[in-house]
Amino acid sequence: MIVCGLAVLVVAALPVATAEATVSGENGKVVYVSGPDHNTEIFLIDPDGSNTVQLTDNSVDDADPVWSPDGRTIAFTSLRDGDSAVYLMNADGSEQRRLTAGADPAWSPDGTQIIYEGSDEVRDPNHPRYGMTFLRDLFLVDVTTGVSQRLTDAANDAGWDPEWVRHIKYGDPAWSPDGGRIAFIRHVGGPTPTANAFGYSLQVAALADPHRTVAGPFSGIRNPDWAPDGRSIVVLDGNTLTGPISNAILVIDPAAGTTERLPVPVEDDFEAPQHASWAPDGKRLLLTTATPTVAGRLYSMSADGLTRSLITDDGRHGAWQPVNPYPMGLVDPASGMWRLRDATGAVQSFYYGNPGDYPFMGDWDCDGVDTPGLYRQSDGYVYLRNSNSQGIADRTFFFGNPGDIPIGGDFDGDGCDTVSVYRPSQSRVFIINELGEEGSGLGAADTDYYFGNPGDVPFTGDFNGDGNDTIGLHRPSSGLVYYRNSHTQGVADGEFLFGNPGDRFVTNDWNHDGMDSPAVFRPGSTTHYFRFTNSQGAADAQYLWGHPTWYPVTGTFTGR
Repeated sequence: MIVCGLAVLVVAALPVATAEATVSGENGKVVYVSGPDHNTEIFLIDPDGSNTVQLTDNSVDDADPVWSPDGRTIAFTSLRDGDSAVYLMNADGSEQRRLTAGADPAWSPDGTQIIYEGSDEVRDPNHPRYGMTFLRDLFLVDVTTGVSQRLTDAANDAGWDPEWVRHIKYGDPAWSPDGGRIAFIRHVGGPTPTANAFGYSLQVAALADPHRTVAGPFSGIRNPDWAPDGRSIVVLDGNTLTGPISNAILVIDPAAGTTERLPVPVEDDFEAPQHASWAPDGKRLLLTTATPTVAGRLYSMSADGLTRSLITDDGRHGAWQPVNPYPMGLVDPASGMWRLRDATGAVQSFYYGNPGDYPFMGDWDCDGVDTPGLYRQSDGYVYLRNSNSQGIADRTFFFGNPGDIPIGGDFDGDGCDTVSVYRPSQSRVFIINELGEEGSGLGAADTDYYFGNPGDVPFTGDFNGDGNDTIGLHRPSSGLVYYRNSHTQGVADGEFLFGNPGDRFVTNDWNHDGMDSPAVFRPGSTTHYFRFTNSQGAADAQYLWGHPTWYPVTGTFTGR
């Protein structure tokens, strides 16, 4: 007898809705600038104000630190060689190296390129009134090769009075999370301002069209930073208020052209906002304020501007480290190459297994780290490794019949994973709570039951937060997902649609709420889509990574 996983067969697929931008992840450490003018240094600190570490140490300014999208590299501006240049360093301050002459770096979402402000002003000697115009442009540099190209052309900037304009400068670049747009500031200066002709204006444009003003011009606008969802930009506006506090933090919707002033809390009438940037989770902002006697205080502030907490009273121009909480592995079945991407975005690669082996992962030695398992479907042989590295199996045994599909999990809540099997020919689950060894047969299952329909693919997870992994099934033809919360025969305890036909399915506790939920790898676009609840709906996060022929595995790769 086959017990169907649901009461009514659902065949319509629900495509994963593609978000406007990739969610970057969780909030890690904060990098910031501190020190007196002309000798600022870069520091690292935890968001609660603890564990301060100095990363640079020079007799001149190091400034403008920004994190790479994977949270492993910091780009910054330094004057250590006598001119302004963009440098890179590791997250711990090691391997500081010059990339290109310039300033104010901004990373591309894929971490391969940086937009920066040109270090040298190009001077136009043909100015009709002053005999010279000062021009500064934005450039794009490849992080690997160091090759740059110009993005803007201040020398041929149109729309300004050529007689009165003394300089045109492009700066403060920011790259949208979807990779298609840049935000930056155009500063036009001259001695006789006229309405809307001079000052700072926010620009938002495609890379190929950097001259389309979306909002503004706003006099005094500085430091744009995109929200992780790509829908808004936070900026500093220096001329929206009157009185002692002359600065405000604005959130601009570039699509609608609307602005919202955040009600930034201040300690007194002389504390003024100076800089703001988004946290990777989109729920908080880093806020810098200053007073006539304090160069900078760094705060963590709620996205609505209503509450804040002090991180350090000697810091400014901070940036929050993105931490990717969605560890994912991909296995190339043709070569046996494993690639495991951990919470920092680092990928470790190694070979394990033979072509055709069925890959999966689990915590086989109870140390809190998931490592590879292989199941040879031709003979039911299991090969387990206790480290994420190349080598021979640490444990081997037989379990199941040829053609069975392996399922790894902690099925009895003891903190250790074991290997069980799903038999597609019978739609039957066989659960065992111990591991075999020394190449012997494991013996009979502790429990077995029928669940599912032919063609469905098994997975495991803790779907109700009780500490025990149970069985679910994914129907590749329709995106149907259904699961049981106990190792007993019966209809599904939960069911929903997620993904498109042909997606490859895994589960993990993506948002650390104690319950596993789905993710799919879409081979056609090599995109991973993550859902934080076991319910129907659009993906909560996504990122690009992989190759169409690879298969996903997941787990806790570093004990995080």
